[in-house]
Amino acid sequence: MKRLIVLTLAAAFATVTWAQQKEKTGNSAFDALDKNTDQFLSREEVAAEKELAKRFARFDANKDGKLNVDEYIKAMQDNDKRVLSDSTITTKVKTALLTEKGIPSMAISVETYESTVQLSGFVESNDVKAKAGRLAAGVSGVKQVQNNLVVK
Repeated sequence: MKRLIVLTLAAAFATVTWAQQKEKTGNSAFDALDKNTDQFLSREEVAAEKELAKRFARFDANKDGKLNVDEYIKAMQDNDKRVLSDSTITTKVKTALLTEKGIPSMAISVETYESTVQLSGFVESNDVKAKAGRLAAGVSGVKQVQNNLVVK
């Protein structure tokens, strides 16, 4: 009788464990966002993830208002490509500023988001500000430059 009870409890525990595992996709980042464990992400579930929320409509391939794990992965890969591209542009702009005579490159901050470069910091003249902006705009991949350099 004790053995039967132990086997019954073990079977019940195994069933619960199997059911819990079945509710997961295997992608821990996706599963963390999937609050209702339906194996889909709604707009509400991704709202706090700015980059994912921005890509939601584009990667909702079947236009059902939800992302499945494959759609989620494609959206995240797209964001990873953007980050890599932006980092490459930032490096190229910093290199261009560093190699140009008369540009105080160490006093200029460069940030890139979606191929738009933002320059900030302090320079000695309007000519230096304009030159830095032209250099940044001339870098391959730059779509726009926000020249926020301040002349001292």
